[in-house]
Amino acid sequence: MARTLSPLCMIAVLLLGCSQTADLFGQKTKDKAPDSPTLVAPAPMVAPVDPSGVMPAGSTPAQLVDLPEGDSYLTNLQTLIDATNLSAYHKLGQHGQNLTIAILDNGFTGLNHSIGNRLPPDTKLVKPPVDQMRDTTHGVKLAEIVYAMATGKSSYAADVPGPRMLLLNTDGFTNLQAAVATVIAEKVDIVLYAQVWQYGGNFDGKGFINAEINKATAAGILWINAAGNLGQTTFNASVVDSSSDSSQVVLPHAGRYVRFSVARDQTSVTAVLSWNDFQETKDYLTAQDLDLIIEDEAHHVVGSSRLHQTGVAPDPLDKPDLLYSAHAREQITTILNVGTYYARIEDHSHNFTAASVLRLSIDGENLQLLDHSGGNTLGIPADNATVLTVGASDVDFSGAQVDAAGKTIKPEAQITSSVVFSDGESHVGTSSASAIVAGALAVYISTYGPLDRSKILDLMRAGTLAGPRSDSSKAYSLKLK
Repeated sequence: MARTLSPLCMIAVLLLGCSQTADLFGQKTKDKAPDSPTLVAPAPMVAPVDPSGVMPAGSTPAQLVDLPEGDSYLTNLQTLIDATNLSAYHKLGQHGQNLTIAILDNGFTGLNHSIGNRLPPDTKLVKPPVDQMRDTTHGVKLAEIVYAMATGKSSYAADVPGPRMLLLNTDGFTNLQAAVATVIAEKVDIVLYAQVWQYGGNFDGKGFINAEINKATAAGILWINAAGNLGQTTFNASVVDSSSDSSQVVLPHAGRYVRFSVARDQTSVTAVLSWNDFQETKDYLTAQDLDLIIEDEAHHVVGSSRLHQTGVAPDPLDKPDLLYSAHAREQITTILNVGTYYARIEDHSHNFTAASVLRLSIDGENLQLLDHSGGNTLGIPADNATVLTVGASDVDFSGAQVDAAGKTIKPEAQITSSVVFSDGESHVGTSSASAIVAGALAVYISTYGPLDRSKILDLMRAGTLAGPRSDSSKAYSLKLK
């Protein structure tokens, strides 16, 4: 039977792209809960790897960086310095000098108002190959946190040497690829990437996103990645068809649903379904086809994503299939009111194996996932074995990966993440946590010399870069000795 396109499905398709999780600060949503995950990027309907940036109509990246947004400074910097024991290093004149730190992010709104005020005058924003950028100050505020931690100053001080700051717009896979090439060419010491992708990998540290990051870590760059904020809103399962209805994938509630609740009317909700049929190149075409449907309490469909994964590229001479996708993912973005909702998954290819697994991430303000699976809740590339993954110790939604014995594999480091700015904004989450760690490690490296991930882990185990552990199954809490 032919599958028709509902209006809500059309919305979902228009919003499909490489969804990359980021902390909420910088999103111009002061009434939102702190650090709610997921930025959603609208994309052309034939779902390429490069989503368009979320920019105001008529705005360009050049205009966004000139907007007077985020013109504020850290007010709890000393608390963060005390937590990491940086003061002793600052007194020795160590401020991350002679290092280059790259901030890779999807948006740098307001950057021009920060340069020379909170960031050094020689801060450089590299122009990407695809001229698109999200309207968010996220990248700017992360860069400010890193630089403030390194120098011990919440405002730029010409008499305090600090690291060279290189900013790279990674909105879309092409821009991410270009950023990786740039950090290698520029011999960057530390990369901070406080974002995760919800598809593009097989939940095992591999896939085409991680293949790019491996190029940077193989070049000797210390890549610091936020763990992501999907720890409470991610569901994992094997792909098993129902015995009573082979089109339905078995899920925990009533054998066919994953439930979630929405606590506030007009909540923006994003649900991303992906499954483990990615390879090291983005050009791989999956022939495995799942669809994602969301129903309300009366089981009326309120959102659906029905892309066509056929494993065969469309013939350019044929009529375009507007729902064709090369990739193993579906995504719905919609507005929901208070209530309980039911996500179900349909199997249309019937070619999954015993090794096939799926992941469903459902994000929204004060949203609760009612059916949990446990397991790996890290996004990509936070699951990469060559990156240093950082979690937030003061939240319960930090992504994590544990082994069969319950011991944390990732994140390897965690820290209290609360940041407070002079305009009244305050936020917690893995983005700010990873920026705090990046700034602290810059100071340590400028003092003692280069460190890779394995050396950092050795120093954490030895207690040189970590405080005492109250629970050996948890990540190390970064603290310089």
